[in-house]
Amino acid sequence: MVTGHSMGGAMAAFCGLDLALIYGSKNVQVVTFGQPRIGNAAFATYYSEVVPNTFRVTHEHDMVPHLPPYYQFFPQKTYHHFPREVWVYNIGLGFLIYEVEKICDDSGEDPDCSRSVSGNSISDHLTYFGVEMGCDTSSNCRIVMAPNLASYGKVDDYGNFALSRAPSKFILKMNKGAEISDQ
Repeated sequence: MVTGHSMGGAMAAFCGLDLALIYGSKNVQVVTFGQPRIGNAAFATYYSEVVPNTFRVTHEHDMVPHLPPYYQFFPQKTYHHFPREVWVYNIGLGFLIYEVEKICDDSGEDPDCSRSVSGNSISDHLTYFGVEMGCDTSSNCRIVMAPNLASYGKVDDYGNFALSRAPSKFILKMNKGAEISDQ
């Protein structure tokens, strides 16, 4: 499973594609939050065939999923999201507000989901499911996870982390710009 937020979501999508194509991984799962468009319609179709277990989560009026712009008059030439989108938005009136998770159609560009609103909010981009995706300074950013998952992870001196189902066999060899090694 690969996940990421914003540009990290775009990178996670490419990572999932690499895992499936280059490394032959089976059942690759990708979940992104506030991801921008990363290819055209042909790429979106190909991606959804190779990595079908992908969900793009979008939040209310988050501006990043609207980038680069989608031009409906040139559907084959413009940037296009791959399916499946889960649009998280609020409905209600006054103090009776409910958060709704809508599973969108398989087009990647469902006009009844995040494309139905203007993408004009930075604050909606920075909060997903009540979790703030940013931090005050880059040195203070840390992953937040359940305590029972911590035993499955390793962190190096630079703050890089990796999770593994077999932590006893996992060696984290990371420097700035280096790779993770699974031995």
